[in-house]
Amino acid sequence: MRRLIAALVIAVLAFVLVGCGGGGEPAEPAEAPPADAPAPVEPVVVEPEYVTDRSANDNDLDPTPFPSFTSTDTPAVFTEKIAAGRAMVILFFDPAQQVTGTLRPEVDAVMQDYRGLVDLVTFDVGGSADSDSAKRAVVYASELGVLNTPYLIVVDEGGFITWRWKGYVDRAYIEREVERATK
Repeated sequence: MRRLIAALVIAVLAFVLVGCGGGGEPAEPAEAPPADAPAPVEPVVVEPEYVTDRSANDNDLDPTPFPSFTSTDTPAVFTEKIAAGRAMVILFFDPAQQVTGTLRPEVDAVMQDYRGLVDLVTFDVGGSADSDSAKRAVVYASELGVLNTPYLIVVDEGGFITWRWKGYVDRAYIEREVERATK
């Protein structure tokens, strides 16, 4: 039995060696290009056009406690809802963006279905530069790590941020996250 196994192993190794190029005749050397031939032209590498990365959402992070603001006082709307144990959906938006117009009906539909269980807090970061409310909204957004709009943050009843999403998201996904935050 051992001789049969040894013969099979040797046969397999021989086939592998031949298949990998070993044991064959040596390859002929390639001809050198003539001395007066032009040098080969290297291909031009074209950088791809920048595309917004919408795949890098923070929806896979572990729940984190709602942060204390460092550059300003934590807005009363946040502290009151967290102290009362109310879940909330925070929406940072810019009405000038088309995606805001498509996202807002989705959020409103979920809020209608979960009325009384979750509160909606919105911040318009696209207001005029002279507007005090727009300035405060931008500060709040930066404190919460919001870099793009629209941006949704779901805070559960315990005061933990359970979900973050930038850009458009459909109603079913928002509803699932709101339901999870209210249980």
